[in-house]
Amino acid sequence: MKLPGRHRWGRWLVTLAIAVAVLVSVGGGTTFVALEVTTDPTFCTSCHIMEPYYESWASSSHKDVSCVECHYEPGLLETFEGKFKALSQLAKYVTATEGSKPWAEVSDQSCMRSGCHSARLLEGTIQFGRIRFDHRHHLASLRRGKKLRCTSCHSQLVQGEHLTVTASSCFLCHFKDGRENGHGGPIDDCTLCHGAPEEVLVEDGLRFEHGDYLARGVECAACHGDVTRGEGRVPRERCGSCHNQQAHLDRIGDVDFMHDNHVTNHAISCLECHTEIEHSLPPREQHYKGACTDCHQTPHGVPSATFRGTGGEGLADDPSVMYLARVTCTGCHRPPFPGATVPTGGATWQADPVACIDCHGPAYDGMMENWQDETKGAVDGLTGALAKLTEYIDEAIEYEDPDADTPLAQRHHEEAAASLSRVLLDGSLGVHNLPYTRSLLQRAEDEAREGFDALGSPRAMPKVEVGPVSASATECTTLCHVGIESRESAFDHGRHVKREGIDCAVCHDAEPHGTRHKPAPRPAQATCVSCHHEAKRDRTCAHCHGDQGALRAAETLGEPSPMWDFDCLTCHSDLKSGHSASAMRSGCDYCHEDDEENFSALRYGPWIDEAERPLTEWLEELDSVSGDGKDQSEVQEELQRWLDAGAYHNGAWVAERVQELKDALVTEAADG
Repeated sequence: MKLPGRHRWGRWLVTLAIAVAVLVSVGGGTTFVALEVTTDPTFCTSCHIMEPYYESWASSSHKDVSCVECHYEPGLLETFEGKFKALSQLAKYVTATEGSKPWAEVSDQSCMRSGCHSARLLEGTIQFGRIRFDHRHHLASLRRGKKLRCTSCHSQLVQGEHLTVTASSCFLCHFKDGRENGHGGPIDDCTLCHGAPEEVLVEDGLRFEHGDYLARGVECAACHGDVTRGEGRVPRERCGSCHNQQAHLDRIGDVDFMHDNHVTNHAISCLECHTEIEHSLPPREQHYKGACTDCHQTPHGVPSATFRGTGGEGLADDPSVMYLARVTCTGCHRPPFPGATVPTGGATWQADPVACIDCHGPAYDGMMENWQDETKGAVDGLTGALAKLTEYIDEAIEYEDPDADTPLAQRHHEEAAASLSRVLLDGSLGVHNLPYTRSLLQRAEDEAREGFDALGSPRAMPKVEVGPVSASATECTTLCHVGIESRESAFDHGRHVKREGIDCAVCHDAEPHGTRHKPAPRPAQATCVSCHHEAKRDRTCAHCHGDQGALRAAETLGEPSPMWDFDCLTCHSDLKSGHSASAMRSGCDYCHEDDEENFSALRYGPWIDEAERPLTEWLEELDSVSGDGKDQSEVQEELQRWLDAGAYHNGAWVAERVQELKDALVTEAADG
């Protein structure tokens, strides 16, 4: 029996619906499976050109994050857009029309999606190696007129790190000169990123703390030159590696458009277009030249070699401490004023002694001149000695002296002259490298002496002073305090260092000093006492303690001090303790041991106060007395002198003298 027409159509509709349902279910399942398979990172390696990217990802800190989590923006539509783009790339691969340089964007939304780096902007300053970095400053505002993206910095593919920051990203932005674009020049404040290195550097036994120098206002560039290399240019041919349409190439000069389109809109890595800029301390043999080679085709030969401690015949290399510390030539050879230009033909900027003080502090004032005085004395002495040697050689040749080996003397003369010439050609008189200069001069002296010896008696070499007059074991007098033995000061260093041969460390603490944290040490009083009060010394106490001696010898009009005829050692019986109060009190107890009350404990303080009272009271009243300012000043100085000397050495005379000064000053004021 045949079914009515409408029933036949209904069956076909049901069949069609079932078929569609089956196809949809199968297709949907297939689509779901396809979506899952293609989101697995291993699927990316279906294209062999993706293998290095996969290997980099698999060994990076992002290895637990699926590729699509970064390369697809958050959202359903964005995911389908990403799939469509990926299928188009797959189609190119299947049809062999793909390029050799795959390219993809990672949006900021992907980086800052929930669970990833959503809170990165709130973290504030972080540490990137030795650099302080804040994401807020780079992402929340324009930098040099440009809007940055996460991938502006996080864009480099590094072995073992998939998407990371390399220092070259920082250097390109921070050191590229952008003045022609109206966005300012490179950032030149080192402390903005680095801060002061905290570690203490030790070079050739000398300590160096950056903080001391920065606190004195010393700029980093005073020592560190040539730390930035490269220009970050954009070679035109790099544009052609991506673009071949003339309309695109015509916009190469539009800098703002180029950065907006490439950096902000499409997250192109800066180094895809720009050449690299390097920023680091170069090798020492290059570093010290600083910016000198900007003007000079070659560095100065002998001064350069002296600074590096090389070139001297028969001498071991001995670099300057300044060279080891990477100080550049321009750290000392500074322009006469900021911004000074080099005249045509070049110029040599003289080293300014003020540069020593600017970096090292006022304690180093005069050090450069002391080095040069020592060196000049040796140079003058050797110049005269070699002139005399030449005279003796000519004399021996003229008279055919059989005892003189003139060829040997001439060879020694040549060797001595060569070493001396290096010092003269260096021109700094030891400042570039004092120890090495001394070695050159010492070798010149040794060779000259050999030359004189080759000529035989009586042709003796004149006396030449090479090196410091005294060479302390701790190198105090050989480096920082050269010439201390002849310098005018309250203390006679010459007598102690030169005549007695006492090393600096005997009196002074040899611990590191001379910085703002620790000034130059002074000798302890007990150290002086340990030498100057030995029994073998045939001296009176007044030899060193003149004011105390004057008080003891002063005659009073009234009753003298009960101890006026005592020997100093009667009271100061324990000198090696450094004249301390307890040492003096021990002498009191020796005489007053039969007193009913303990003198040193109960009466010592009041006794001293009583002796000093006339001085202290009149010093307080002196300002209220009208009179000639000069006279008042002289009276004040004398009162302070006796107070410092210890009024108790002769309290009776001190009281009389105070009254005498008081009467004279009051009378003068009344007469005026």
